[in-house]
Amino acid sequence: MSGRIIKGLALSLILVSAAASAGRNFGIGLIMGEPTALSAKLWTSRTTALDFGLGWGLGWGGYGRYEECRDWYYYERHRNRCDDRGYYYEDDRYGYRGLHLHMDYLMHNFNLIRSSEQLPLYYGPGLNVNFWRGGGAQIGVRGVLGLAWMPRTAPMDLFLEIAPVMQIVPGTWLDVNGGIGARFYF
Repeated sequence: MSGRIIKGLALSLILVSAAASAGRNFGIGLIMGEPTALSAKLWTSRTTALDFGLGWGLGWGGYGRYEECRDWYYYERHRNRCDDRGYYYEDDRYGYRGLHLHMDYLMHNFNLIRSSEQLPLYYGPGLNVNFWRGGGAQIGVRGVLGLAWMPRTAPMDLFLEIAPVMQIVPGTWLDVNGGIGARFYF
């Protein structure tokens, strides 16, 4: 089995065991955007939570072997080296596809938006790790800002978030994650 599959299964087992012990403080769902991922949230207090993501990210960049794969003739002769780079001849874009993991520590402000429903603004620091098919990884520090709708009558939340990321390994550059999602609590 691939190392990435084993890592994904291990993370899934951790999330399932956390769900079993947490009661209604644990939610699981999906986030659509960059990355598109399985999303989990574990409330640690009334206003703080840990947020996890496991999914598929699509990133664009210009370091490493990207420049070589940009040359169409090189790409045709070295497809095995460029296949993991998502090369698009029509618009001359290329990137990597890979497994995305993130974990954030979130703080929620329930008093900022006055409503009969719960609409907390949340924010906090986090980490992300991306692996790509051709080998290698990138590690970054995230800052998350989001808004959630938590209906009083249903064990769920709908959320919208943006997360600027400072990638620090293998090089330093800015990136942005973000999306819209939903989680059900059990």
